[in-house]
Amino acid sequence: VFILSEITAPTLWIKHLVIKDSKMNSSSIRNSEKVHSCDQERQSALEEARQNPREGIVIPECAPGGLYKPVQCHQSTGYCWCVLVDTGRPLPGTSTRYETPVCESDARSKSTEIDDPFKDRELPGCPEGKKVEFITSLLDALTTDMVQAINSAAPTGGGRFSEPDPSHTLEERVVHWYFSQLDNNSSNDINKRELKPFKRYVKKKAKPKKCARRFTDYCDLNKDKSISLQELKGCLGVSKEGG
Repeated sequence: VFILSEITAPTLWIKHLVIKDSKMNSSSIRNSEKVHSCDQERQSALEEARQNPREGIVIPECAPGGLYKPVQCHQSTGYCWCVLVDTGRPLPGTSTRYETPVCESDARSKSTEIDDPFKDRELPGCPEGKKVEFITSLLDALTTDMVQAINSAAPTGGGRFSEPDPSHTLEERVVHWYFSQLDNNSSNDINKRELKPFKRYVKKKAKPKKCARRFTDYCDLNKDKSISLQELKGCLGVSKEGG
């Protein structure tokens, strides 16, 4: 159970983030950057926590000028992590439990965004705005499966679980884990035959269903009929910021 709490606590703030991201990406906010400030985020989080006290909502700590404090914590689980002070986005690999992480006091988001080839890539048959929802539900299902698999793994058996890299975010761990499940012949890419279970999984687990049909084509950026780890990370939206 120790591992379960280790792995699932951050999903709370991943969900919180995905919701926040989709709010931030809505066009109204793009037009006026000022709208998104820590104080507003805090107000809406407090409101939400009042309505759903059992949800364990993350309530951001704010600095003057609408900025975030560099360290944010999730009271009910004891996790803390570093964030970008202008957007509140967690910095991958900084979360600690029952101790305060050492954070830069002025880390900000880089204005030059790394070119993400998947950012404006169309997912055929998937209506605009549904793509984020679809990928989120897929990652959720994979996270749950990974947690279950780790908890039920026989202590001696299989050796399928390599030690997680501490600098990885939870989502990255999930993608690495799932990639190794699919890559039966350890060729470091998922070939046509190995893609079949992936297609079935996506169809079964992720919603809306109409986004599932062409998802493997969407992931195959270089059209070589197989999916590399980078492509899987990219299409699931977990490419490391800054790399």
